[in-house]
Amino acid sequence: MNDLATFLQIDLQTLFYEARSQGQKLDFEKIWNYFHTRETESLIGSYIYMVKSEEMDSQKFENKLQSIGYKIVAKTAEVRDGQPVYRGIRHDINITMDCLDKLDLFDKWILMSTNEGFADLCKYLRAKGKKVELWNFKATYSSKLEAHADRLNFIGEDFFYKKPRVTVFGFNCDPSSISRDSKPVDEEK
Repeated sequence: MNDLATFLQIDLQTLFYEARSQGQKLDFEKIWNYFHTRETESLIGSYIYMVKSEEMDSQKFENKLQSIGYKIVAKTAEVRDGQPVYRGIRHDINITMDCLDKLDLFDKWILMSTNEGFADLCKYLRAKGKKVELWNFKATYSSKLEAHADRLNFIGEDFFYKKPRVTVFGFNCDPSSISRDSKPVDEEK
């Protein structure tokens, strides 16, 4: 068994918006469990890069991420005309600097992001003898990154929250489709 020291970085903002565009929500506990149970690696760090807004309290979410074991790197969105502005807040530099800062500590780098701007970092890491594993959504992955990765994986159902299933009269259904005002068919007569 080859135990590679591995560094995981997750660009939460880019993943969040792509998952939402697919009607999904990422389950960061499933992601943590997946990477921390792979037998060929040991994680030296698991970082999540996120953008916060003063208008929205994200403390509960941050506490959850920290309780799972992630280190959070956060930036605060600028407020213009009373609204948070998320555009232009990117973690490219933070991700790159943290990666380079830990360069001597890992053999393998895992990046979960939809940002194709990391191609040069991928190329640099491979030139330094590091393994590069990328995770992205199939609909948005970039061939620019793929050319400089040892492995490209697609984020799918295994990393999404599963909606709880409810059985009503022997049928499975989405709980959001059940009205609290519903009456059994026999009562409507």
